[in-house]
Amino acid sequence: LMLVLALAWCFFICTAAILPFVSLPMELAALVAGIALATFPYSSEFNSKIKYIRDFFITLFFAGLGMQIPVPSPTPILMGFLVAVFLLLFRWLGIFSLVVAMGGGTRLGALSTINLSQISEFALVICSLGMSFGHINDDTMVIVIWCFAILAISSSYQMKYNSLIYHKMATLALKLRGKSMPADEDHAAHHGEERDIVLLGYHKVAWMLMAEIKARSPQLLDRMHVIDFDQSRMAKLRGMGLQCTYGDISSADVLEHAHHGTPRLVISTIPDSMLRGVTNKHLVKVAKQVWPECQFIAAADSPEQAKVLYNAGADYVLRMAKLCAERLHELLAENRRQAMGGGELQEIFDRFRDKDKELKSSTSFVVKGW
Repeated sequence: LMLVLALAWCFFICTAAILPFVSLPMELAALVAGIALATFPYSSEFNSKIKYIRDFFITLFFAGLGMQIPVPSPTPILMGFLVAVFLLLFRWLGIFSLVVAMGGGTRLGALSTINLSQISEFALVICSLGMSFGHINDDTMVIVIWCFAILAISSSYQMKYNSLIYHKMATLALKLRGKSMPADEDHAAHHGEERDIVLLGYHKVAWMLMAEIKARSPQLLDRMHVIDFDQSRMAKLRGMGLQCTYGDISSADVLEHAHHGTPRLVISTIPDSMLRGVTNKHLVKVAKQVWPECQFIAAADSPEQAKVLYNAGADYVLRMAKLCAERLHELLAENRRQAMGGGELQEIFDRFRDKDKELKSSTSFVVKGW
């Protein structure tokens, strides 16, 4: 249904665009339809549903562009290289300088510039419209296509190693100035983006985890990204400083569109008994498919399920019964003398209850009953 609605909206806008009193090019009408769909919280779902249809038409679009290129000759290729170099230089002037001036820091500015080093497909659309109106000639279109191809190929490798490129450039710049890389910058350069912890689904354990983090390590909230299928929770989570995305956590396409970059840690705190239509084993396989280098924490109801999850590639498996047993063992072992004495046991219980009350009072976002 979501696919049908998205396509119906796109075709409606495109049909309205060709009316005589509108006279909007079909390409711009499609862009307007896409922008309108992007404003919905379900944009990741839209992307995953129309991916294959989109890729099919994009293939035809680029095949048509490729057929416009004449027999390769040195002149347009050389001009394409020169335009690409010129564009890269101005990317650093326009993006890096702007990000740094707005307080984003050199690392964010460098990564943004590297990731945006290519020209978009929309530039080719604009050039195609320019040719149809006679504003540019065929030679200009060929040069733009070569520039697009050069930057598209090079940027795919630059984005993959953007943190390494930044680290090398920053180290070289500091050496030229007679300085060394600060420890925190060196750590950040090796560990990628800030949002490197992804939670798949948000239920009881995840709520209490956020309570613990907010009370004890609030700085971790800036590193967490929640992907969940319950839109009603998003506003409250964003108010806590969490990045939230609506989507089907069992879909590899949704995860790929929802979180940009490679997270270091992916967590599923919902056991199979509470999941519907998906299992932790499937989540492990999907996460490892989308982010091969990530580490995955899964949840299980039994030792047998834990064994299956470890075999599927999980790095650690949570079991509620085991965690409760560990907490009780901690209570008894660390306070053995008081517990065995009998008279001090109530004091132990009171201390643990006070600890839970303190945690609850410091976190007003925990849902009643959870």
